Amino acid sequence: MKILVVDDNKDICALIESILLSDGYDVASCCNPAEYKEKLSNAKPKLIITDMLMSGFDGRTLTKEVKRNSETSDIKVMLMSAHPDAEKICKEIGADDFLAKPFEIDDLVNKVESLLN
Repeated sequence: MKILVVDDNKDICALIESILLSDGYDVASCCNPAEYKEKLSNAKPKLIITDMLMSGFDGRTLTKEVKRNSETSDIKVMLMSAHPDAEKICKEIGADDFLAKPFEIDDLVNKVESLLN
Protein backbone atom coordinates (compact mmCIF):
# COMPACT_ATOMS: atom_id res chain seq x y z
CA MET A 1 0.00 0.00 0.00
CA LYS A 2 1.33 3.40 -0.94
CA ILE A 3 1.73 6.02 1.78
CA LEU A 4 2.70 9.65 1.19
CA VAL A 5 4.49 11.50 4.00
CA VAL A 6 4.34 15.32 3.79
CA ASP A 7 6.39 17.30 6.30
CA ASP A 8 8.71 20.29 5.97
CA ASN A 9 11.10 18.63 8.44
CA LYS A 10 13.36 16.32 6.42
CA ASP A 11 14.31 14.33 9.52
CA ILE A 12 10.66 13.54 10.32
CA CYS A 13 10.04 12.55 6.69
CA ALA A 14 13.06 10.25 6.72
CA LEU A 15 12.16 8.73 10.11
CA ILE A 16 8.55 7.94 9.19
CA GLU A 17 9.59 6.65 5.77
CA SER A 18 12.20 4.36 7.34
CA ILE A 19 9.78 3.00 9.97
CA LEU A 20 7.05 2.25 7.44
CA LEU A 21 9.42 0.81 4.82
CA SER A 22 10.74 -1.62 7.44
CA ASP A 23 7.12 -2.68 8.06
CA GLY A 24 6.69 -3.48 4.37
CA TYR A 25 4.81 -0.39 3.21
CA ASP A 26 5.47 1.40 -0.08
CA VAL A 27 6.33 4.96 1.01
CA ALA A 28 6.98 8.23 -0.78
CA SER A 29 7.84 11.45 0.99
CA CYS A 30 7.59 15.13 0.19
CA CYS A 31 9.65 17.54 2.28
CA ASN A 32 8.44 20.55 0.31
CA PRO A 33 4.74 20.79 1.14
CA ALA A 34 4.09 23.06 -1.85
CA GLU A 35 4.94 20.11 -4.11
CA TYR A 36 2.54 17.65 -2.51
CA LYS A 37 0.03 17.78 -5.40
CA GLU A 38 2.62 16.51 -7.87
CA LYS A 39 3.62 13.71 -5.49
CA LEU A 40 -0.05 12.94 -4.86
CA SER A 41 -0.79 12.42 -8.54
CA ASN A 42 2.39 10.36 -9.09
CA ALA A 43 2.22 8.22 -5.94
CA LYS A 44 -1.56 7.64 -5.83
CA PRO A 45 -1.42 6.89 -2.08
CA LYS A 46 -4.05 5.23 0.06
CA LEU A 47 -2.85 7.25 3.08
CA ILE A 48 -1.27 10.68 3.57
CA ILE A 49 0.59 11.39 6.80
CA THR A 50 1.22 15.10 7.22
CA ASP A 51 2.24 17.67 9.79
CA MET A 52 -0.53 20.04 10.75
CA LEU A 53 1.67 23.15 10.89
CA MET A 54 4.32 23.68 8.21
CA SER A 55 5.95 26.81 6.86
CA GLY A 56 4.21 28.22 3.81
CA PHE A 57 1.58 25.48 3.65
CA ASP A 58 -0.09 23.41 6.29
CA GLY A 59 -1.72 20.05 6.80
CA ARG A 60 -5.10 21.62 7.47
CA THR A 61 -5.21 23.05 3.95
CA LEU A 62 -3.89 19.79 2.50
CA THR A 63 -6.58 17.79 4.31
CA LYS A 64 -9.37 20.08 3.14
CA GLU A 65 -8.12 19.97 -0.46
CA VAL A 66 -7.82 16.17 -0.48
CA LYS A 67 -11.19 15.57 1.18
CA ARG A 68 -13.10 18.06 -1.01
CA ASN A 69 -11.78 16.67 -4.32
CA SER A 70 -13.88 13.78 -5.64
CA GLU A 71 -10.77 12.16 -7.16
CA THR A 72 -8.90 12.08 -3.83
CA SER A 73 -11.62 12.11 -1.16
CA ASP A 74 -11.20 8.38 -0.48
CA ILE A 75 -7.54 8.86 0.53
CA LYS A 76 -7.08 8.58 4.30
CA VAL A 77 -5.33 11.53 5.98
CA MET A 78 -3.52 11.38 9.32
CA LEU A 79 -2.37 14.69 10.76
CA MET A 80 0.52 15.04 13.21
CA SER A 81 1.12 17.88 15.62
CA ALA A 82 2.35 18.90 19.04
CA HIS A 83 -0.25 21.71 19.13
CA PRO A 84 -2.52 21.34 22.18
CA ASP A 85 -5.78 21.73 20.19
CA ALA A 86 -4.63 19.67 17.22
CA GLU A 87 -6.80 16.61 17.79
CA LYS A 88 -9.95 18.73 17.95
CA ILE A 89 -8.93 20.66 14.83
CA CYS A 90 -8.24 17.40 12.97
CA LYS A 91 -11.78 16.17 13.61
CA GLU A 92 -13.27 19.51 12.54
CA ILE A 93 -11.52 19.50 9.15
CA GLY A 94 -12.21 15.87 8.30
CA ALA A 95 -8.88 14.16 8.97
CA ASP A 96 -9.19 10.40 9.45
CA ASP A 97 -6.79 10.21 12.39
CA PHE A 98 -4.38 12.19 14.54
CA LEU A 99 -0.89 11.41 15.83
CA ALA A 100 0.49 13.51 18.68
CA LYS A 101 4.12 14.60 18.40
CA PRO A 102 6.42 13.38 19.73
CA PHE A 103 5.11 9.94 18.88
CA GLU A 104 5.99 6.37 19.73
CA ILE A 105 6.87 4.11 16.80
CA ASP A 106 4.24 1.57 17.86
CA ASP A 107 1.56 4.28 17.88
CA LEU A 108 2.47 5.30 14.33
CA VAL A 109 2.48 1.73 13.03
CA ASN A 110 -0.78 0.83 14.80
CA LYS A 111 -2.58 3.88 13.44
CA VAL A 112 -1.32 3.21 9.90
CA GLU A 113 -2.44 -0.43 10.11
CA SER A 114 -5.86 0.62 11.39
CA LEU A 115 -6.36 3.21 8.64
CA LEU A 116 -5.32 0.87 5.85
CA ASN A 117 -7.30 -2.20 6.99
